[in-house]
Amino acid sequence: MRRRILVPALAAALAIAGSAPASAEADGKALFEKNCMKCHGADGSADTPAGKKMKVPSVKNEALVAADVVKNVRENSKHKPVSKKVPSDADLEAIAAYMVTLGAGH
Repeated sequence: MRRRILVPALAAALAIAGSAPASAEADGKALFEKNCMKCHGADGSADTPAGKKMKVPSVKNEALVAADVVKNVRENSKHKPVSKKVPSDADLEAIAAYMVTLGAGH
């Protein structure tokens, strides 16, 4: 009886583990939409009222490097509000990975 319980539980755990990259990407997108889209726009073009007011550069056609995005958010004074709202490095890295997909060649 115990064996039958473990098999479905193991299958469920493997299914969840196998979907980790997709969920990480979805999390990055959701976090971007919540914290970054107001200025950067849905597609990274920065064609929003807030983006225009703050003179945010478009990232839509840029070859972004995730580590550089993380560094920019942590060090650029314009990102101070976002940096406070997204204190987790993992969340910020997920946002950066999603932003890379908005850049050139993706």
